[in-house]
Amino acid sequence: MKTSISADEVESTRSERFLAVALTAFLLVGTVWFYVKVAGWWPLYMDWDQCNNGETACEIPGHEAMQIGIRLGFVILLCLVGFWVLYRLRRSGSRFLPLGFALAATGVIMALVFAFHYTFEYADFGPLILSLLGAAATVGVFVAVQRLLAKRIPAMRVRKGDCPYCGYPTRGKHCEGCGRETIAPCATCEADRRVGTLHCVACGAD
Repeated sequence: MKTSISADEVESTRSERFLAVALTAFLLVGTVWFYVKVAGWWPLYMDWDQCNNGETACEIPGHEAMQIGIRLGFVILLCLVGFWVLYRLRRSGSRFLPLGFALAATGVIMALVFAFHYTFEYADFGPLILSLLGAAATVGVFVAVQRLLAKRIPAMRVRKGDCPYCGYPTRGKHCEGCGRETIAPCATCEADRRVGTLHCVACGAD
């Protein structure tokens, strides 16, 4: 029997999830405001006396690209910060994890807003490309999170004397909550080893 197991999802209360949704909503108010207002901070047009064609106003070259770059940089920074905070909170087992989800969700939503705003305008297949890239990135992050959970959550439960599978307090070789073995032979030295531990107490293997 292998001593490594698949981790269970970290549970949170309904009130924590509600507060995370509320935080997401408030963050979106500010981020959407910035996304909309930033276009007016760098005008696309200048006065007629600065134009060569004599029109009342003309477009300033490069300003639209600047606006797109600022919006894109803002969205990328928001996503990176959101997922970094989420990773740190998940790794430390913090009870503030739902707030990390709120920040990451804000970044993802704003990325969708940016993508739909410009892909519909400049690319016929923009939404399809966005869908494929976004799905691939989401699956990749999900796999990475599951690998982290498989190492961290069981070890945290074992340190507290709980079953690494279901979290029920253990008193013997089998869990009274789920019935699965909590002690199994080490795959390297065959010594008894608590399931979910990072290293074997006899040989030190992981």
